[in-house]
Amino acid sequence: MSEYRRAGETVAPLAGKPLNIPRFLAVLVVTLVTAGLMKHFFRSDWFEFAGVVTGVLGVYLVAVENILNWPIGIVNVSLYAYVFWGAKLYADMVLQFVFFALSLHGWYQWVRGGESGAALSITRLKKTEYGLLGVVILVATLIVAPIIKARGGEFAYVDSALAITSVTAQFLLNRKKVESWILWILVDIVYIPVYVQRGLQSTAVLYLLFLGLAIAGLSQWLKTEREERALHPA
Repeated sequence: MSEYRRAGETVAPLAGKPLNIPRFLAVLVVTLVTAGLMKHFFRSDWFEFAGVVTGVLGVYLVAVENILNWPIGIVNVSLYAYVFWGAKLYADMVLQFVFFALSLHGWYQWVRGGESGAALSITRLKKTEYGLLGVVILVATLIVAPIIKARGGEFAYVDSALAITSVTAQFLLNRKKVESWILWILVDIVYIPVYVQRGLQSTAVLYLLFLGLAIAGLSQWLKTEREERALHPA
């Protein structure tokens, strides 16, 4: 990695793009204020407050391809495992452990997952992989949903579809696939009313923020992917 830095930037460890410090601090301040207002109005606890802060910062860092998103994301899923346990959303709680493992995998992939152990670049799925992706999500949902329903899950098929799609999106994100953002956008749109219905208003607002960040992330990754293709044509 080049030692050159622009003013206000610091080189990220091991891989990823440099972090624009002024912009990151601006996002941090806005996030803290927003999370504080949510805590006040929705009377959420400090764990959910911290989950909102780390969640927004983590997704922002993914969008700008900074490697620090992974340790922050690991803290976030750990916090939400506790939040969902307290809300008796056990399927969502278990999902956080899956994301914990995927975060470790993604951290390694971003650093060493490219050719000859190099850092990954942003790419797209092949057209032939779209159908396979849909089949995997459908079949996995049909397998998991009856299990959740048998254990008393009220919205077994919705929960299963969201969980499977989220895991798939995370796996694609680990491999820096543009399509990961499309899946996250779809998941966020559905999760917002789900969490409102379940009384987790702060988390619903968080997913509204996630939706905006996912749209921005998709736009940024498409731009970067086009630039990289122009520099390194096939």
